[in-house]
Amino acid sequence: MYRYSQQMRQNNANIRLWNRILAVVAILALVGCGALGVRLSQASSLNEKARQQLLSRVRSCCTEGKTTAEKMATSLQSNTSIQLANIQQCVYAMEQINNVSMSLYGESGRLVPQEALTALYEDLSGYFSVIQTNTVSVLEIRTLLINHLTALQEVLMAE
Repeated sequence: MYRYSQQMRQNNANIRLWNRILAVVAILALVGCGALGVRLSQASSLNEKARQQLLSRVRSCCTEGKTTAEKMATSLQSNTSIQLANIQQCVYAMEQINNVSMSLYGESGRLVPQEALTALYEDLSGYFSVIQTNTVSVLEIRTLLINHLTALQEVLMAE
């Protein structure tokens, strides 16, 4: 007498079919997880590249501002206000890039300390005041501006 009935053979076939389907689903899930891992690593790499690019732009602006400040004469000249405006543009660009970075990465994305920006704006304001009054030597305020830009440059290079 035959041990397995027709119904039992059919149940075994159904079980094998379900096992194959589950194996295919498991393989697809593993492939999907692997692809997700690759995409996440690419995304974090892209974030780091973007942050480095922003930092590079801030460094460039700081260097340009410092170079312009160092080229300025120790006495008032006709082009002093133009040079100061160029430095102010550099500081403003650093502030805007810093704001973009903070928008993207939150407070941890801050590239330029707020104190540095405040000090630079105060230096520029004082310098413009000296130009308007034309009564004080600009050597002291120029040195202060260069010192602040140099300190900021060192902070940016350390990052």
